[in-house]
Amino acid sequence: MPSRSDKNSSGLSVKQLSLLKNSAPRFSLISLMAPLSEAIKTTSKESFEDGTQIYECTADPQWAFGAVTYGGYALGLVVDAARKLQAPTSHPDIIHLSGQFLRATTPGHMEIRVTKVRTGNQFTNLTAEVHQKNSSNITVQLVFGNFESISKSAVAGVSLPTSHVPLHPLVVHPSQAKLAPPHWAQRFSEHYIHAHDPYFEEKSKLLESEGRNVDGLMLGTWIRLIEAEEVQMSPTYIPFVVDMIQVPWVILPEEHTKGRVFWNPSLTIAIEFKCRLPLPPDHASHTLAIFSRKRHLKDGIWNDSTEIWSAPAELGDEVQGEIDEKWREKMVCVAVSSQVAFMAPPDINLRYAKGDKSRM
Repeated sequence: MPSRSDKNSSGLSVKQLSLLKNSAPRFSLISLMAPLSEAIKTTSKESFEDGTQIYECTADPQWAFGAVTYGGYALGLVVDAARKLQAPTSHPDIIHLSGQFLRATTPGHMEIRVTKVRTGNQFTNLTAEVHQKNSSNITVQLVFGNFESISKSAVAGVSLPTSHVPLHPLVVHPSQAKLAPPHWAQRFSEHYIHAHDPYFEEKSKLLESEGRNVDGLMLGTWIRLIEAEEVQMSPTYIPFVVDMIQVPWVILPEEHTKGRVFWNPSLTIAIEFKCRLPLPPDHASHTLAIFSRKRHLKDGIWNDSTEIWSAPAELGDEVQGEIDEKWREKMVCVAVSSQVAFMAPPDINLRYAKGDKSRM
């Protein structure tokens, strides 16, 4: 998740910064105020004989970073369309997706073309393409299955014994975490709150004093979506949460970054979904944990390995009574992901606000 940056250190003028923050097309007030659960919705438009189904939607202008639609949000729209296609089948659960970002998407009308490639006993393979303004902007491979039937199958693989399952990576309980400010260029900042786990912030600082280690840069973050109480966690929200990682550049000390700020568009994002959502009531409905490792950054290209975990309580809410000391043992891993991104000058994002066709 990008941390808050000093506006005066971005290399852009005050006028450019203002344009970047207010660059998306203006839609109705209802659209601008939509929480994630309402902003990630697609509708069926057309079917073809080869099995391709076209869905359409409006990329909400608020769910953008500067002038460009947030990558994880765009993938969430793809997941919503694919889940609609698979809902009446025996494989309704998304297991995996791998997306490549060919061009930046911008707020406005979008078409998602989903094609069923193969259906086997355990899995169904799909391909999806995001089209906008006569261009293919994102291409996605998806795998669907059925978590319940897989776990009960006679040929199902084994699982790690409980004694070997990793412990929840975050140390500070979400009810005790200190909230952090959002990134200034995120237009959707009113729809979430987040808090960094100080344990990992301290570990990253030790790299300066103790030298290199095998862990690299690590970060643990609680994120809570601001949603109505009745809204439950959905797989369509996971790509957005995955994309809310903090970029390695902003974790480095000032002596290395020297105030320089970059836009970090994703090149690829791959996600494995580990369980069916929503989870039972002993898991928070709107809060998840993000644990990420960043080991490589070379020539502006960086990678991230991320785990998404459930939460024992909502971030920012007080817990009635005592906190369960074993809460870290009772939470589950919801998804794991990997991402490759590129550090680009922020003015490239700005060009999309002017309608220019920027190329990476």
